[in-house]
Amino acid sequence: MAENMEVLKDLGLSMQDVSNHICERFSGIYVMDIKKHKIVVIKSLYKEEVFTEPVEKDWGNTIFEDFINLMSAKYRALALITFDREHLKKKFSDLTQSSEFIYQDGSEKWYNMQIKPLKIEDGDCTAVLVSIIDISEAKKKVETIARQMEQFHKGVVSSNWYFSQTAKDMYSEILKFDILSGETYKIVFEDDEPKDIPLMQCNQLYDKIFESIHPKDLEETRRVLSLDKIRAMNPGDVIEHSFRSYVNDKYHWYTVSVHVSEFEPSIAVIFARDITSSSVGVNQIMAKAEHDAVTGLFNVEKYACMIATEYSSLKKAGVIYVDIEGLASLNEKYGRDYGDEALKILAESIRSVQSRDALAYRRGDDEFMLVAVNVEKDELMMMLQLVKVRCARLCDFRQVQFFASFGSAWSDSLESVQALIADAVTDMKNNRSVEILH
Repeated sequence: MAENMEVLKDLGLSMQDVSNHICERFSGIYVMDIKKHKIVVIKSLYKEEVFTEPVEKDWGNTIFEDFINLMSAKYRALALITFDREHLKKKFSDLTQSSEFIYQDGSEKWYNMQIKPLKIEDGDCTAVLVSIIDISEAKKKVETIARQMEQFHKGVVSSNWYFSQTAKDMYSEILKFDILSGETYKIVFEDDEPKDIPLMQCNQLYDKIFESIHPKDLEETRRVLSLDKIRAMNPGDVIEHSFRSYVNDKYHWYTVSVHVSEFEPSIAVIFARDITSSSVGVNQIMAKAEHDAVTGLFNVEKYACMIATEYSSLKKAGVIYVDIEGLASLNEKYGRDYGDEALKILAESIRSVQSRDALAYRRGDDEFMLVAVNVEKDELMMMLQLVKVRCARLCDFRQVQFFASFGSAWSDSLESVQALIADAVTDMKNNRSVEILH
């Protein structure tokens, strides 16, 4: 260690100099001791100061002061789940993993928060490093460049070498779709100048594109990128989606973003990017990011994504909501394995009625829900009964006993999925403690 310090001295630097430079990059740096319910503050986001020595604080006060209360309202629920101790314990299985999300605070600043495990004992994560970076200015620059590129593609501003190179380097293909006429154009660059090459009508182009999409991605892609959905978009709206497409004798992963122009609302610009080379193991990565580690059900991150896409314009849907009563007491009395078994039984019971149009989520530590799209009310009630029957049988077979509450809600004139979930939660609270016997 002393020899390593000499290297810095030769450069005229100290560890404090290096530490200060590192801290300058971050808005907040914390070490969270999950086991002791403490947080070590290295740089406080709230007080905007670097501590010369780490300061230990109580978990609860720091969380609500520095993270939750500073977030805009729509990000607080996700943060509460993210920093739940039981959730953090099970989230990481090895030290190479990490997690991050972007949020906005009350003053409209944007932050990127990264969470990395520091210590794992007996399968549980016991300490994490949380680093927070203010990305407001970077986000503005990216948005400015995106706007300039859109202007450039549409001929609003004169072209230049920078934008043509950026477009060629980033995107596999750039298309323009005239929403009113249905005409499509491919944007190519000749001598760094954009040129619109007319293609077939959009319906024909869509048929050609969908022919090459992987069968597992086809149905969702048809929904997310439907022509009707694009035609209903407002100026400035963006749709993003990823899928596999068969090109040159193998499947490639593509990410596609559709932008409806703010300058010319009848035009949608479609950017397609081949991400295959940068997406090794993309199936496993996506699956891990979207699923709860204990139960295998979809997690809150997947739910948030569905709210923004699939669930954004539903008219008919049903929700089943389930809560295990006294999970903490089960863990304390019989051990965590017993509590995990109860979670798995309930998860398997809900999964037994899951389909492409009825997806199950673990929403909280002991809360589960199923969102069924375009389902009739009697179908939803049948699914609820099947879940209860399946749960009782599994409890009997595995010799596990716990209490659970079930609720449901259905609507054929839906205002929002969030409101329907709230109705299901209310119904569950009115029917608390249905006993599951072994």
